[in-house]
Amino acid sequence: MTGPNDRARLLEIAELAARAAGAELLRSFESELLGVQWKTWQGERTVVTDADFAADRAIRDVLDELVPTHTVYSEEFADDEEIDGPDVWVIDPLDGTDNYSRGQPQFCVSVAHTRDSRPEVAAIFDPVRDEMFTALADGPARLNGRVIEVTKRTEPSQSTVAWAQRGINAEDDRRFNAALAEAARTFHRVRLTGSAALETAWVAAGRYDGAMFSTVKWWDHAGAGLLVRCARGRVSNVQGLPAGPESRRCIFSNGEIHEAILQIAARHGLERAFPLHG
Repeated sequence: MTGPNDRARLLEIAELAARAAGAELLRSFESELLGVQWKTWQGERTVVTDADFAADRAIRDVLDELVPTHTVYSEEFADDEEIDGPDVWVIDPLDGTDNYSRGQPQFCVSVAHTRDSRPEVAAIFDPVRDEMFTALADGPARLNGRVIEVTKRTEPSQSTVAWAQRGINAEDDRRFNAALAEAARTFHRVRLTGSAALETAWVAAGRYDGAMFSTVKWWDHAGAGLLVRCARGRVSNVQGLPAGPESRRCIFSNGEIHEAILQIAARHGLERAFPLHG
């Protein structure tokens, strides 16, 4: 088992790695030489830039120096790396690549240490705002060292939620858009800002009351989910079960409005897109 002192050291390392990647991202932000490309992972087509790989390298340099025997599972090399084990770093060097590639300042770095697929340490860094969100399992969530918690709002009509991405095929697209339309009628505000990890961190910080994402991956929500849980919120897949590495459609909330989001998802059949265990 990892002890409290070990976790504290791992969190220091996570912060160092996240800041190193953030510095790399800021160096290239708004550059006209980003090397924007398209990539496909499990059928989903997304943008990748040279900055994604530079930030990945910056994180690995820190981890290689300080914890050389640990495994890294990264968005940029997901097909080649192990997801499970006693010391696995789950990283997203640049969450919000599409925003980044267009000069939109809504992106972040996510670094999480997991043990047997259970997140123990998380650092999510927004380099534009110089905001570091951190969490240790069984401890509080923090923003730049200050303890943060989810909101206590109970009324959907007074709540703001993030609602992101789209369906994975034409029929799922139709269901997802119908669910989004109902969410817009149900909640006070619905936001789609383009960085799932950062939006989830904002749930932990009380900036949003909840979030529903249709196609997130483990590198998007391993660290962000830990943040929400440590901030006294709730994290689940679209069936209401605990979210894990295989979960692709996930809900993060203050706990109070979680059922309202689940009910919208259920009414529109959003659970059909992915296996029940995911």
